[in-house]
Amino acid sequence: MDVVGVVAGVALLLVPSVKKLLDSVAYRNRARGKAEVIYAQRAVEVSRQVPSGGRRQVEQEKRKQPKQGTGTTSG
Repeated sequence: MDVVGVVAGVALLLVPSVKKLLDSVAYRNRARGKAEVIYAQRAVEVSRQVPSGGRRQVEQEKRKQPKQGTGTTSG
């Protein structure tokens, strides 16, 4: 019976620390979930602001347009 009493005593001593560990893990999971929601919302906002081709497409379109006032006049 002494062994059972010791095991029960150790188990009772470990319960608060195990509960704290589980609470910490649960808090981290909730925080990670909230962060993923915020990240997804911001990604949607950014995708609405940037053209479909992104910055690279805008840069290429600028290069394709002829520059005004750079031609030489013969005269």
